[in-house]
Amino acid sequence: MGYNIWNEGRERAIYHPGQKVELKHRPGIIDTVVAYDPSNVPPIVLEIDPQPRYPEELNLISPPRMVFNWLKSRNKATNHPIYTG
Repeated sequence: MGYNIWNEGRERAIYHPGQKVELKHRPGIIDTVVAYDPSNVPPIVLEIDPQPRYPEELNLISPPRMVFNWLKSRNKATNHPIYTG
């Protein structure tokens, strides 16, 4: 039983509101998680897709990573790193 509680808490953290996901059966279609409600079956409510989904039906979309080049790019005026994309 402890594993189920941990798993639910982990899913809640992963599928938080605002998380971008892709439907496995419709690759390329990106949607946003609106809510994770463990009392619903399936528990994940999406913004565009009207049907709630199970985690197994979704691929997580990672946010873009920010890369800083700390050694090459320095803003001389403020001595802060410059975002290099």
